Amino acid sequence: MSPDLLTHLRGDPVLKPYLVGVDASPNAAGRAYVDAFYQVPWGEDATYVDEVARIVAAEKVNLVLPGSDPEAFSLAAGREKIAAAGAVVLASPVAVLDLIRDKQATYRALQVAGLRVPEHVCVASVDDLRSAISGFGYPRRSVIVKPVAGRGGRGMRVLVGSDEAPAAWIGGGAREKREANHATPEEMSKWFEDGALMVMPLLHAPVHDVDVFAIRGKAQAALVRRRFNPAGIPFTGNRIVSDPVIMKYCLEIAEALGLDALHDIDLMTDDQGRPCLLEVNPRPSGSVVAAHMAGFPIMASAIAETLGTPYPLKAPVRDIDVGMAPRAILMVKAADLS
Repeated sequence: MSPDLLTHLRGDPVLKPYLVGVDASPNAAGRAYVDAFYQVPWGEDATYVDEVARIVAAEKVNLVLPGSDPEAFSLAAGREKIAAAGAVVLASPVAVLDLIRDKQATYRALQVAGLRVPEHVCVASVDDLRSAISGFGYPRRSVIVKPVAGRGGRGMRVLVGSDEAPAAWIGGGAREKREANHATPEEMSKWFEDGALMVMPLLHAPVHDVDVFAIRGKAQAALVRRRFNPAGIPFTGNRIVSDPVIMKYCLEIAEALGLDALHDIDLMTDDQGRPCLLEVNPRPSGSVVAAHMAGFPIMASAIAETLGTPYPLKAPVRDIDVGMAPRAILMVKAADLS
């Protein structure tokens, strides 16, 4: 979706930007949609920040926006080096990113603030894991097990219950597993390879992505997008939802966690039909272009506001459906048309 997002940013009447794109691949999808392109190391590479700082100075860049989790962490840690080269980094401080990477710490902070979080138990041993899944009703009920520090469904397991089978999309992604058979203690011990685990009952659709922008812990804007495909991948479109309750919930989450950038908050729905936090991502959503398509350019607003240019966003007053289709664009040089 990078080409569509870059097209929207380029046409923004407030920003009127000069766009510099970087990617680890020389064949990045958005390469043809930027004014200048550089191949750089992966975001977690030790030389990544130095290379970005060099590009910032050479291209006179004003703002750097991460597009992946490793980039967000590296750029947040290297913000002084980027600032010395001339640019602001649109990412929350490292301490905030460390907080939201740890789901247990995130949920604890929100509980202290009086905000709703999913039922959950964190465990660090096979015995505690077996006790926790039994406490949530397994093997009769389905139960979710995932790394405390996981992201994007990586390492998640759905333990399928005999009386409560989860919807097909839950645990059906490439990063997830559905466990239909009872695992042995030896098999369960391997689940701890990435550290402590979180156990929780099933959450349900609808699933929402909420784009939230905050400056130094003060929430500025939120836009609620309901997924057509609850699993998220492949992205098939969104319904932009006019829902002040969900918007308020996410603005309160942003302030309780001290967010200081544009973030993607993932919500699912609990047994009472209430929106409930799944996780806060350290960078903007990959599908944020859906908001721009619907007339709510939250990324453009976040960029402008971070640079000191007022760019207020109106809240949607009705639901708006945004679909996605492959984009085909003819790209020829002017000389080829003569």
